[in-house]
Amino acid sequence: MATKAGVGFSENPKSREAGAEAARAALAEAGVSECNLAVLFSTSKHDPVQLRDGVRSVIGPSSRLIGGYSIGIITRDRLGYEGYQAGVALFGSDSMKVDMFLERGLPDNEFNVGRALGAQIKSKSYEGTPNILVMYDSIKDKPLEGMVFDMNLATPLIQGMEKSLGIWPPAAGVGMIGDWQSNPTYQWYDDIIERHSALALVLSGGVRMDTIIMHGCKPSSGYHLITKAEHNVVLEIDGQPAVDMVAKLLGSESFKTWEDYPFFVTLGVNKGDKFAEFREADYANRLVMGVDKTRGGLIMFEPDLKPGAEVQLMRRSLDFAYVRSRAEEILGRVGDRKPFFALYIDCAGRASAYCGTEREEAEEVQKAIGSRMPLLGMYSGVEIAKVGKEMQALDWTGVLCVFSE
Repeated sequence: MATKAGVGFSENPKSREAGAEAARAALAEAGVSECNLAVLFSTSKHDPVQLRDGVRSVIGPSSRLIGGYSIGIITRDRLGYEGYQAGVALFGSDSMKVDMFLERGLPDNEFNVGRALGAQIKSKSYEGTPNILVMYDSIKDKPLEGMVFDMNLATPLIQGMEKSLGIWPPAAGVGMIGDWQSNPTYQWYDDIIERHSALALVLSGGVRMDTIIMHGCKPSSGYHLITKAEHNVVLEIDGQPAVDMVAKLLGSESFKTWEDYPFFVTLGVNKGDKFAEFREADYANRLVMGVDKTRGGLIMFEPDLKPGAEVQLMRRSLDFAYVRSRAEEILGRVGDRKPFFALYIDCAGRASAYCGTEREEAEEVQKAIGSRMPLLGMYSGVEIAKVGKEMQALDWTGVLCVFSE
């Protein structure tokens, strides 16, 4: 049969009941009595064992199950974060082929974990082109000194996977995070409760995943050169301490001090023609995670800003019409294929509670996509998608994936 999908949502504070409630709603939307794949996301307020058991009580023991924690959940008609939100997508199909892979030991070992995960994916044979969704645990247990939390880095994970895969097939990914308080994150891999791991869901058998990026930043400065960096700490820009250069670029009228830089200051890297007209699709943005007070450095979410890189200070600019037009654009790419499910990976910083907008930008995705197919979205710590031909870790970004056959 053709692939059928449904999405369920719950805000029940009792985890087992929430899992069962969301799963029942997903089965009803799909119009099936059983499924072969469940994708589950929830906030960290849920008990991972009880929530899994609630889903299992509805879908039975044989369905594959994958997912993890999220700051919030988006569906075609519901949206919420930092409460008891849980969302599950269920799939019933005899044509879609499902493969799942797991690699443990992620902290401070991202490249090797990525290479091993990519090797697992590469070792399998698929019907048609495989489509990869990468999910990994963003949070480490031991934060850097002076930091609320420290993160597993997506850039070396991606590089490791590329080392094994060679050319990327259609792919996207999410760095999973359950809340901003750095509580432990958990992942589901069938009936195993995981931490500090990287997971991959690979769909094939005539399925195709199209992706599109929703940016939210525009340049507010010219190009400036990173002259000193160490791992994921940018120490100098144009030969000056990075925090001092940012202060100059922001100007005194911004009323911002270095204490305001985490989760506010964003540096952009233009992957296209630096002298051409601005194109959001050419940019990979890097958000500041913290400040190295001793050395005057910017602690970034990723370690790829090296000496010699040119960056621009970016300003946040969430254009709701742009978000909706991008969501509609991806539908045009589907052509005469049948879309059956959409996944939205949305940076938690884009939620109105964090960025101060009057309404939620995800509502535009709901309007464009929700009337056409089941939609499951999660608020993420890091988003992964292709910028040009390169697979990139992204910040302050939404990645919309549409699955068709």
